[in-house]
Amino acid sequence: MENYNKNLPSLREIHGVRLTGYSLGYFGIMLMLMLTESYSYNFYVYTIRLDSILVSIGTTINMITMAFSSIIFGVILDNTTPRKIGKRRPYILIGLPLWLVSAILIYLPPWIPPKTQAISSTVIFWPTAIWYWVMNMIKAIFGSLLMIVFSSVLPEISQTLKNRKKAATVSANLRILASIISIAFPNILQSLLEDPKNTGYWTNSGKLIMNVMPTISIIFGIPVTVCILIAFFSIDESFHLNTPNFEKRTLKDSFKNLFIPVKDKEYMKFMTAGVSSQASQFVLVFTIIPFIAFVLGRNLPSNQVSNLYIFYIIMSISIKFIWLFIWQIIKKRQANLLKTYKLNVIFIIFAASLELFFLIEMNLPFGLILFVLSYGSVLGSMYATSLFSSPLLNEMVDRAADMHLIKNSHESINKDQAVTRLSGSYYGLMMFATSLLGALSSTIYGVIFQGENSRNPVILIIGLSSMGLFYIVSLVFLQLFKVKFKES
Repeated sequence: MENYNKNLPSLREIHGVRLTGYSLGYFGIMLMLMLTESYSYNFYVYTIRLDSILVSIGTTINMITMAFSSIIFGVILDNTTPRKIGKRRPYILIGLPLWLVSAILIYLPPWIPPKTQAISSTVIFWPTAIWYWVMNMIKAIFGSLLMIVFSSVLPEISQTLKNRKKAATVSANLRILASIISIAFPNILQSLLEDPKNTGYWTNSGKLIMNVMPTISIIFGIPVTVCILIAFFSIDESFHLNTPNFEKRTLKDSFKNLFIPVKDKEYMKFMTAGVSSQASQFVLVFTIIPFIAFVLGRNLPSNQVSNLYIFYIIMSISIKFIWLFIWQIIKKRQANLLKTYKLNVIFIIFAASLELFFLIEMNLPFGLILFVLSYGSVLGSMYATSLFSSPLLNEMVDRAADMHLIKNSHESINKDQAVTRLSGSYYGLMMFATSLLGALSSTIYGVIFQGENSRNPVILIIGLSSMGLFYIVSLVFLQLFKVKFKES
């Protein structure tokens, strides 16, 4: 695919400080998102003792709100008139404060269920549920605004596939670092608990969680703010000022852009593959922490289970970077980005299927080896997927701009203007679909893990291994995908 116009004087790229600064924005967003989304379910179900269906409804509200806000914000950003401060950058300053406040307040519920009801099982308690839902909604609205800004601006500031691969590599490394930090703190907390299997808010373990999680959120908020502000100043949108006659469309005409990616059949295949693989990550929210306690530690006394969380932290740190390094080598040797993407998906399907061997009871050493080989491989390879999917997604936006110019040759716009018109719509639709599938997944898994099922080893094993099903769907659509990319 010819992904650029040879008549343009030069193609923009980001390097050095600007590349690092831009990537720090994603790092900050992922750091806070992973902290709230990886532990809030466990916080509300196992410590607050709110019914898992009500908690999963909150997650569903979060996903549905993010779905619709991302697609709306995508169109609004595309139609924003460029100014000296930029076209998309100003929205960072709008979304950042409200998103951060809601991410912190989610761990500070003003109402909790009565101990007399919560001591025996999770309960339906509406004040806590409504608080959780509202905070999720606010966090989703302004979090999606930040995500769509950083996603949709990349095809404009990085216009070559080589540079996009470089940006994807830097972002993948920082995303792994964000996951390690944000997931490590809750797991360190779990390892310090007196009894990790009984963490109701009235117990000593529960009291520690209730005090520490809001503090961690506030502490995280400081570097997150710094990282996103560094990204704000690193993004250079001055090229918009050199583009004459920006035509601001009516809201009705702007929303017609939503149908352009929907009608792009090849993009829909690529998007479905990406959405399926991304949605698999929602499985971890429901499974990984109880999996460690009730599957890996099912034959251990409660006071020894905490050691498994320390093991998980060490494994997570090492395995993510090891697999990222391996997939970078494979990417260089394979040369074809799309083929490497497919290979990555196939390997994750295979590794996820190995998790079913946990249905056979085994001693702890064999269990830990299997955990590293199966779940460790899934985890590490999953974080490497963006090495391939991210630059290819940018190429699809370029392809859409080329097609738009061909079909609308009567319009006096150039390639830059076409990308600016379409980038938000394409990324918005991707986030919309990811969030909707995430909402559906959260609802289904919330029902499955209701009550005692949240501690049932068989349910937890099947639930964790079901990540492979999402990747099977992804592989099917990648096989149907017919676009050829220029590997240069």
